[in-house]
Amino acid sequence: MRWACTAIATMVVTAAAAAPAVAMPDARNARPKVVSAELTQHGASVTVAVVGRDRDDVRGADISWGEGQPAQGLSACEITRHGKSDRGRRRNSKERFQLAYDYPAAGDYTITVRVYSGGCGKRAQQRSAPRTLSVHVG
Repeated sequence: MRWACTAIATMVVTAAAAAPAVAMPDARNARPKVVSAELTQHGASVTVAVVGRDRDDVRGADISWGEGQPAQGLSACEITRHGKSDRGRRRNSKERFQLAYDYPAAGDYTITVRVYSGGCGKRAQQRSAPRTLSVHVG
């Protein structure tokens, strides 16, 4: 019997919190990369489609909408009943994530996206360099 879990999480970051621990990539496993981040806008509603690539796997993405709200995250981890990922390790795999947000006020905002690899099961999580997008809400 196989259990699959895809989770949407909201991450809260406060000024008093310690910086998040980031696993250092070893020489054989470079960090994941944001391949593309495309923004679609209809008035105050914004959708960002993010594609990430990693030598092994891309397991998640997070986005900060640029207005002081908590970041929004999306996970692609699939866990079996034994607690291990069942997706296998595909070389040069890409994963696509789509996140949406409705801005409550007009203004100019800077959106920041990252993708993550590892973090499912026993592998350490690695995160990409940030990619930024600009949006104007009239």
